[in-house]
Amino acid sequence: MRQNKKDQAIGEVLGDLGFAFEVFKVIAHAVLAKGGTMQHLRRVVKESALQKQIADLIVSAGSEIKRPLVDGEYLVPVAYEMPHNKGILESEFSKDGVSELFYGNYEWKNHSSCAEIDQRPGERIMLVKYFNRAIKSEDAIAEMDKLGYRPATHLEAYAFAKANPELQRQFWIVALGSSTIYGYDRSVAVLRSGSGRRVLGSDWFGYEWGSGDRFLFVRK
Repeated sequence: MRQNKKDQAIGEVLGDLGFAFEVFKVIAHAVLAKGGTMQHLRRVVKESALQKQIADLIVSAGSEIKRPLVDGEYLVPVAYEMPHNKGILESEFSKDGVSELFYGNYEWKNHSSCAEIDQRPGERIMLVKYFNRAIKSEDAIAEMDKLGYRPATHLEAYAFAKANPELQRQFWIVALGSSTIYGYDRSVAVLRSGSGRRVLGSDWFGYEWGSGDRFLFVRK
């Protein structure tokens, strides 16, 4: 389904042959101006790595913010790092409000849907999703994938909590994009509150989430 949408988008761009020619002409002029030849231009067609580099330059990280935010979306700065120190984390959340999974010797791995995400520091558009029904983790990920979102990782959830500290006092916010083994199941990051504290906690990925839970997704 996703590939069909990409093919459709490419078809729309290339459907205007005049525009496609102008794109090639601009690239060709730039290459020739640097002393390049047709052999250099052929690399654009043959080398997928070079095509990706060109795309990265044209569509830089964070450029999607030009598209207006919809209800429930937030623009969040993400550094893709987290202090592995209990004291520092508790100063950012609450005393006794941080699970040992975030400062202990635990290895976090991204979900397959986040295997190739861009983890360069920058702004990301995140959505707090409310399904209004009980739902399993994989079902939530699959449903949002069709809408152009992927699950947030624990590092993105940490950044979201720093940028929007009071939202987790209203409801649980679950980040399904990364997990670590704890006990007999994978555990994912959960932003919540309890007894007046802001909590950086966790729960099992295989859990069926309640109808009142929210989930953190990132616009692709």
